[in-house]
Amino acid sequence: MPACVEQCYRHAFDFGGRVSKAKAFWAIYTSVAISYLGVGLVAPLIAIVLAERGANSFLVGLVGTTMFAAFTLASFPAGAATDRIGPKPILIGGLVVYGISILAFAVIRDVWLFFFARAIEGAGAAAISVATETMISRMSEPHERARRMSYYALSVGVGWAAGPMTGVLLFGVRQELPFYGGFAFSIAAALLAALFIPASQANSHKTERVLSVFSARLISPVAAGALYGYLMSSMVTLFPLYLKAINIEEKKMGSIVTAVIIGTLISQVPIGRAADRFGKHRTLLICSVALAVVFALMPLRSEWGFFIVAAALLGALAGSLYPIGLSMIGGLVRPERMGAATSLFSLAFGVGSLTGPALSGFAMNHLGDKWLFYLPAGLTAAFCLLLANTDGREKAASA
Repeated sequence: MPACVEQCYRHAFDFGGRVSKAKAFWAIYTSVAISYLGVGLVAPLIAIVLAERGANSFLVGLVGTTMFAAFTLASFPAGAATDRIGPKPILIGGLVVYGISILAFAVIRDVWLFFFARAIEGAGAAAISVATETMISRMSEPHERARRMSYYALSVGVGWAAGPMTGVLLFGVRQELPFYGGFAFSIAAALLAALFIPASQANSHKTERVLSVFSARLISPVAAGALYGYLMSSMVTLFPLYLKAINIEEKKMGSIVTAVIIGTLISQVPIGRAADRFGKHRTLLICSVALAVVFALMPLRSEWGFFIVAAALLGALAGSLYPIGLSMIGGLVRPERMGAATSLFSLAFGVGSLTGPALSGFAMNHLGDKWLFYLPAGLTAAFCLLLANTDGREKAASA
């Protein structure tokens, strides 16, 4: 990017001025919550709209995969741009791009255009994630980084959880309304970020290649991102099928999914505080061991009450992987390379999200339905071994 264009791009979004650190953090969290409220409005409805346009199940799945693929591929350039011109303009640009892609779902009619819209959506989502996470890591002190990341994860969860019910109600009034709402929320979040989030100093030196930031010390936190992506996508896709196979009623299925969300939301801040107090590496290891045990126990019982408790624990323990993994990266990488490192984490999350349903589905088809839990139990146990064998330098840096 030419220097003059780069400078103009930075200045175009520099409205934040001098804002206190506390206000800046709350502006970040509020922007994230508002934007994910828009995500929650439309995410469950895209498949319905596609089906009404004549798409079969395979095409619906392929369109969904397009979004995750675009997210994964866009993570690297988003990280490089964040390090080059600063996270604020990338965040605002990502919110605007994401909002436009959501608006497109209200007006397009041809199924092939949904692939294009979801690809744009994935690119915008990558810019939002990488820029926000980089900003929080840069602004946080080492002793508060996990707690700050937990507030971020809580903001994502609250916005996401509040959206679907509202989206369904609006969809019943008029099908385009949720998509208009998603666009409006995304633009509102962009304006809030422009007005209240301060611009951070961009790098004056030539940007290195994104992969050059990778080192052995990043293996554990990057693996946490990949494992979280795998667990999230595979469980969201296949858990309802398992519950149906063991004759859990649909209404009770809904309560189990709600238990996962509640467990995730109420655990974020306590686990983040624990990570800052007792060490991020140690806290992540304890949560991962407990998570492997929960997965190993889940195939052994079929009672609805057991799954309510297990689902809440699953949400709480799996939800620790993302914020603690990100906060560990903040202690291992120079601030000027934080965008590239965060993009590696997003890339790992994207790869895990893309491969999760296929791997778990393959295991279920060939080894039995209970492998929906046995496979993640084994993968989580392997991750525990990786953490246990992490060298002392990483533990000291990420503690």
